[in-house]
Amino acid sequence: MRHGFGVYRFYSGDCYAGEWMNGQSHGVGFQTCFDGSSYVGEFKTGVKHGFGCYKFRNGDRYSGEYFGNMIHGFGTYYFDNGHCYEGSWHEGRRQGIGLYTFRNGDMKSGDWDCGVLKITLSPFDHSVQNAVQAARKAAENARLLPNVEEQVNKTVMAANRAANAARVAAIKAVQNQMNDKFGDTDP
Repeated sequence: MRHGFGVYRFYSGDCYAGEWMNGQSHGVGFQTCFDGSSYVGEFKTGVKHGFGCYKFRNGDRYSGEYFGNMIHGFGTYYFDNGHCYEGSWHEGRRQGIGLYTFRNGDMKSGDWDCGVLKITLSPFDHSVQNAVQAARKAAENARLLPNVEEQVNKTVMAANRAANAARVAAIKAVQNQMNDKFGDTDP
């Protein structure tokens, strides 16, 4: 079973590099997908869980909390068109208090339900400011996760050295068998 640090390339073209436990991505790692999207963050038993940063194939970016492979908790979502949402999320949708800022500076804020603004509040309302601060803090925590790339690279290099040593040992064993079979005996 995969355990510790390492890289796995999936048949789909996706790739995961990072920490493993009991054969599943678990801990901090980075995942790149064949469609151009990528995720750097925490995993738990094979799914995104904890803090992380996701870059979508359309250029959108999210930094914040994940739960069970979904955007969930607090975080910041930057749309490729220049818009931004900072606030609370539930199962991938804006849910709870948050602030949506358009690229021209206009804002919508308040209580969201399933991605729709249900109750409008001032951007300066105490609950909106608290939600924005929580989203920014979660986004910062996601960006400050330890970089495991160096540890992964060391592990991959060690695994490559071990594989090469095993190949050399196998070749020597075959050569020794050949020598024993055909012998170096003189008539």
